[in-house]
Amino acid sequence: MEYYTTIGVDVSDKTSKICVMTKDGGKRRVLVETTCPTTRGGFSECFSKFDRAWPAVFETGAHCRWMKAHFESMGFKAIVANPAEVKLITESNAKSDRSDARKLARIALADIELLKPVRLRDEKHQHMLRLHEARQLLMRFRSSMICQMRSFAKSCGFRLPDCATEWFHEIDKSKWTDDYEQTVWPVLHVIETVNQKIAAYDTMIEKLANTPVFKAQVERAKEVYGVGTVGATVVVAAIDGDPERFKHARDVGPYFGQVPKTFQSGQSDPQLGMTKAGNDLVRKVLTECAHVVMKSSAKDTDLKLKGLKIAARGGRIAKKKAIGAVARGLAVRIVALLKDPKREYVPLSEEGRRGFERYRAEQEYIAMRNDKRSMTETAQD
Repeated sequence: MEYYTTIGVDVSDKTSKICVMTKDGGKRRVLVETTCPTTRGGFSECFSKFDRAWPAVFETGAHCRWMKAHFESMGFKAIVANPAEVKLITESNAKSDRSDARKLARIALADIELLKPVRLRDEKHQHMLRLHEARQLLMRFRSSMICQMRSFAKSCGFRLPDCATEWFHEIDKSKWTDDYEQTVWPVLHVIETVNQKIAAYDTMIEKLANTPVFKAQVERAKEVYGVGTVGATVVVAAIDGDPERFKHARDVGPYFGQVPKTFQSGQSDPQLGMTKAGNDLVRKVLTECAHVVMKSSAKDTDLKLKGLKIAARGGRIAKKKAIGAVARGLAVRIVALLKDPKREYVPLSEEGRRGFERYRAEQEYIAMRNDKRSMTETAQD
């Protein structure tokens, strides 16, 4: 839709810069420039003087959710821009609140689609993601404490045994020196407390997953091998429970930033890393699910075969590429099942079964050839 007057809002934590710009023939003209508090009352007072037909344009950020709801309650159309796509603002050499507000208004006058408008999740799905973000925060904190305790143990001349993180506070203390125990006992008690809080978040996530908003889709997503309650709820929440937003299931890969960047120019087309667009939490959780799929003890699946083939190519980051490809495949399969409730999930197809037979035969041949080469080199020595 084309607009002839737009409101650019550059949001800061305490105050926001407002720029109202209009098309005047072939030129752009600033009608109003002002500053208002970043509060509901501040925006209400400032926007009360504006025409409701003028859209308000601002970028995603900490305030974007309540701002969108507030502007819409006042009768304005709210357009939330994706800052990662507006390099004219984020990478400007002359960045200021005033110029950013002007640029937002000017781009919206030219073409709204240049702002790559973002669709915000509803409050239920956003609440689920907040629970997962808080849980991940505690898990990172726990991991850092455990790593530090292991480091202290090495400096004291011994190693801590392997142990599941959720039971680390009950680790064997028979080899601990007095100095080491005096150093780490408070940390160990904190780890026990953190474990209890993580378990509390797991309970809250499970309870929310069993509500009508999530239950059917979460159970459907869990049909994919390697995906549990955590993986299913994160993906469902991240897509706002609406798989139909993707024309094809494979479109979820770019949405989660699981596809390579492109920088093609002339004859140059280098291989680059993933775009890492979208939610970091989703990629992290799907990567954890991919590691489950790729375990040697995991059952054979088409996705596991795909990952093994990529890893077998060798190279510096072959295994990393394999995990990334499997994580993307998990997301695609989840969305495909959600889009078609009648679709049957087949973990291992007949073609995949034959592929595993060929793969294992190749690996046995390679192992046998390496053994012969090793024996020959030993005999020569």
